[in-house]
Amino acid sequence: MRSLRPCVWWLFVVGCGSAPRPTYSATFTDRSIRIESYVKSFRAAEPSLLEIAGSTRLFARAHPRPTSADLALGSGAWISRGFVDPFLFTDRDAALERARTTLDSISLPPARFAALIDPAQPEKEPPDLSRVRLEEESLRRLLDAETARVERERALPKGAADLFRDVLLGWPIAPPSGTMHDLESMLAWRFQNVEQSLGPSTLSEAERDDLRDVLAELAPRVAPLPHAAAAMAKLRATLDAIWTAPYATEDEPTMDHELDLYVGSPLAFDALDGAFAKAQRTFDVQVEAGFSVLDERARARVLARARALLFDAPACEPRVPARTAFDLAPPAERAWACSLVHALDDARTDEAEIAADLAWRDAVVVARWAVSTHGPVRAPDVALRLADLREPLARAERDRLFVLARARPLRAIAAGVAAWELARTGGAHARERARRWRAIGDAPIDLVDTLLTPERE
Repeated sequence: MRSLRPCVWWLFVVGCGSAPRPTYSATFTDRSIRIESYVKSFRAAEPSLLEIAGSTRLFARAHPRPTSADLALGSGAWISRGFVDPFLFTDRDAALERARTTLDSISLPPARFAALIDPAQPEKEPPDLSRVRLEEESLRRLLDAETARVERERALPKGAADLFRDVLLGWPIAPPSGTMHDLESMLAWRFQNVEQSLGPSTLSEAERDDLRDVLAELAPRVAPLPHAAAAMAKLRATLDAIWTAPYATEDEPTMDHELDLYVGSPLAFDALDGAFAKAQRTFDVQVEAGFSVLDERARARVLARARALLFDAPACEPRVPARTAFDLAPPAERAWACSLVHALDDARTDEAEIAADLAWRDAVVVARWAVSTHGPVRAPDVALRLADLREPLARAERDRLFVLARARPLRAIAAGVAAWELARTGGAHARERARRWRAIGDAPIDLVDTLLTPERE
């Protein structure tokens, strides 16, 4: 019996005669070590790639711009940064090229990347590697889009409104001595550049209205600067006098190309209206179901909230510190769509969710206006007959949305594409998809689609 005691003791611990259990289950292979090494090196370099010099708009996508009332949020980065002239196209190009060279230096060539995939299971890409691949693709497409933006804005006056929006965004918060004198000289020169570029039909009617609106917003800042104010007055007078094109000047191939660059639309331009009509019906069903259980006072509250979301939904800020491309705030083209995604995710009551659905429904109508006014027909009255807003807006408010559709079609269409993406599995799932989208962050919508619906729906 004494000789059995060691076995009895061993049976209690691991079982007599059996091999001891392993204390870990991870298996380290050469492939897994190489994947981990690549992921770590890319992630270490990625934050510096997001700091692309030479563009205030790109800077703002990584750093929230503080208001004068709240200098704490990102104020150090903004106050220490001098005003950057967005008309310096060569400098912007050079900064983007430097970033592209750096990205190329840390990226794996296709052959080496393919070697990291298990040949026995080529369809099962490791999750970390898949995420880094999408982050890298998002970065490359950001650089491609911004390079194309430089070329588009270089061809004045087409990009003038966006350039002056950049001036507003980069306006000094706490300018040191002498800054405003230099800014005045720069602005006077740039107003003159745009004024000299104006000619018959160089802008569409809607683009002229859009430029007028930006100049009106900029005017109070410029008023204390007499030389710049005089140059702005001359520009506005010339703008009022020129002949404009009655319809949009972009052709359909241009729209398709820009949708791919700036929006990342999974849909071709000629497929948009059908998809948008379906999304509109989906949100209509949600709104009708919600309204059916609300009294008049509740409906009035929903309408007021939906109007606020449609015009003044909070802007999407970057996730700080921005470590990956998905942490950046969206570009102007995807900004409205992003705000509405966040608004739907933020809905915590039935009324708030109905209001968000209604805002989405009318944003889709604006997207349909944009498609119609840039499609084969282009007549404004045809676009307005195509779809009506559900919200009872004043004429000036409707006109504001119509100018958006005609002058900044990509911003409007991106909201329509986002609505289609949210509604594609039914209105009941839209809020859940908005929550998942928000967790992903900003990216071209086709990349979001890949992450949002890994199993094709």
